Amino acid sequence: MTHELRVLERLRQGVASLLHAPLSLVGLYAERETPREQYALTLREPYPIVEAQLHRLGFVRNLVSSLKYRDYETPPETTVASWVRYPEGALASDDQLHLALYVGADRSTTDVYAHWEPSWIRHPIRHYRASDVGAENGVRRARSLFEAAGIEYAVVPAEKRIGGDAAATAEPPRR
Repeated sequence: MTHELRVLERLRQGVASLLHAPLSLVGLYAERETPREQYALTLREPYPIVEAQLHRLGFVRNLVSSLKYRDYETPPETTVASWVRYPEGALASDDQLHLALYVGADRSTTDVYAHWEPSWIRHPIRHYRASDVGAENGVRRARSLFEAAGIEYAVVPAEKRIGGDAAATAEPPRR
């Protein structure tokens, strides 16, 4: 199922890119920058493998998310996928853990960015306005989930993660 949704992910990316300019004329958006402080971890697997791990951890692909990009990369780089986890289930959770996946510098790793925010299902206006978005809480929760699952990761400084050889310069794996 994860692989079948990649086509929808590409469609989401295309639609968001087309809608952003007209929406921005009225103060809305379909694309957003991913702040550096939302960087959570780097996994030593390409994103298709990471997506399977996320599915096992209770995440679902987030096809209604705005298109995220990190603009400190030249040229700007967009996410390959957006995933979300609802701690009490989709209809009962007031908040959600949102992950944005980026292809790592050497294409064999995946950079994971995280934030904790109001659920788009229960609180769509608060969610869209990006009120109460917590990078620190999201990063902590994401790392905790990966550690509890026994999935090793590294925390790589931006200057080594972006445009560098992340595999050669990463911290030792954490569990």
